Amino acid sequence: MSSVSTEKSCWKDSAEEERLLRAEKAELQCTEDVSKRTRRKGRQWHVWGLCASNTVFAAISLLLAMAQYRREECSDPSITIYSPAKEAVTYVQHRYEAALANKTAYMGFPDDEMDQRWLDLYDFGISAISKAEAQQLADPTIAIPGTTDKYLVQLEVFHNLHCLNDLRKLLYPERYHMLEKATLKNGTIDRNSFGFRHWDHCIDSLRQALMCNADISPTSFHVNIPFSRGFFPRLTTTHTCKDYSRIQEWGHAHQAPPHNFMINDTETLQQIIDESGFDHSPEENVQGLYWMFPGDLFFKYWREHPFEGERERKQLFPSFRHTFLD
Repeated sequence: MSSVSTEKSCWKDSAEEERLLRAEKAELQCTEDVSKRTRRKGRQWHVWGLCASNTVFAAISLLLAMAQYRREECSDPSITIYSPAKEAVTYVQHRYEAALANKTAYMGFPDDEMDQRWLDLYDFGISAISKAEAQQLADPTIAIPGTTDKYLVQLEVFHNLHCLNDLRKLLYPERYHMLEKATLKNGTIDRNSFGFRHWDHCIDSLRQALMCNADISPTSFHVNIPFSRGFFPRLTTTHTCKDYSRIQEWGHAHQAPPHNFMINDTETLQQIIDESGFDHSPEENVQGLYWMFPGDLFFKYWREHPFEGERERKQLFPSFRHTFLD
């Protein structure tokens, strides 16, 4: 009996021990599984952390690149003043043509084809922009009478090219006869004539433009054999330029519709002034030009001498419609 009890007891002990071993093994396995899962999760978190940090780094890099791009885009302060043509501005590196011994297509004795090439550079007429664009201008402008969304502007480059073309024509009196219009009967040039004043204005306008847009591209020197036996500036210098073809395209696309610039009806002019909402006073002292506009009450002299002004105006401008009482 005791032998059987002992046997059963041993068997129970053995079974219990085996059960404990299995439990311990299972617990160990579970611990290993948990450890593996923990390590796996740790690796996963590490991967996610790397991904997140890379994403943040990429985003910061993109923002910095965009900021740098904006700085580079605005690196030309001359276009920080609003222009409706700013959308057309792109930059190109351009190498100037040597033009002293040789001639470009815009040089030499003119013919009809050359005249047209010059006109094609700038002759798009006055430009028309929307009211929303006009409201952003640094200097206000007026709309074409009878319209509400066609405001008048002219790009400065077009005006300066017009001026340069006029000065070019002065070099060829055989073709253009421009000086004849400013020449008195005794053969001397009337430097107080409107034509001469316009040329003088053009010269100074180009002076201001060149100084304002001062090109600091360096001109190098070389020994230009056989043309020169000394140092000579290289005429084919490289410059960073606005792509002028795109500005021409803008000019074509924004040509103002036909309209009359000269309005002799003072009531209409006053209405335009009143509706514009800004001061139209002249920006220079023009009282000395009263003789060019006889009878115009804008000028102090003709206000004080109305009958004299009316008499002179009839002599100079027989078809002029108003009187000194306008």
